[in-house]
Amino acid sequence: MIPKLFSERLAELAASAEVVGWYAFIVFAVGQLVVGYLLDRYSVPVVFSIVAALQAIFFAISPGLTGVSLLAIAIAFMLVVFGKIPINDVLIGRVARNEWRSRAYAFRYIITFSVSASSTPFIAWMYSGWGFDYLLIVLSVAAVLILAAVLTFPRTLTPSTA
Repeated sequence: MIPKLFSERLAELAASAEVVGWYAFIVFAVGQLVVGYLLDRYSVPVVFSIVAALQAIFFAISPGLTGVSLLAIAIAFMLVVFGKIPINDVLIGRVARNEWRSRAYAFRYIITFSVSASSTPFIAWMYSGWGFDYLLIVLSVAAVLILAAVLTFPRTLTPSTA
C-alpha cells in the first residue's frame, strides 16, 4: 500500500520507483528499530498502547494529504505500523511457556501470512472502489479496535516460566 500511496501522491518528491522504494525501506526499518528500542526500556502494554493510539491518530489525519505533509504523516503511521512487528514477537517470547513458544510463533506466522495474503486483494478492492482516503479511515477504525484490546492487557506481563 505505501509504495502505491507514495507514487500516487508524492509525484514532486518521488520521480522514480527507486526513490519510492527507498522511502518505503527507510520507513519500514526505522519503525521496527525505534519500537524495539522502546520495548527494551518500557513494558510491552505501555509501548503497545502508545503505538496503537498513534496509529489510529495518524491514519485518521492522513486522508486528503499530498506532498511533504503526506510524506511526514506516512512516515509516522508506517513507523507505528511496522513497529508492531517486534511487539508481537516480544509478547510471545515473554508470555508463552518455553514448551509452547515455538507453537505460538508458528500460529502467529500462520495468522500473519493468512491476513497478509488476504489484505492485498482487500486493499485493491477498497482502492478501486473508494480510493486511499476511505481505506485510511477504515484502517484508523481498526487501529482504535486494536487499542481497545490492548487496554485490556495487564500493565505488566508475567514472564513465562520453565
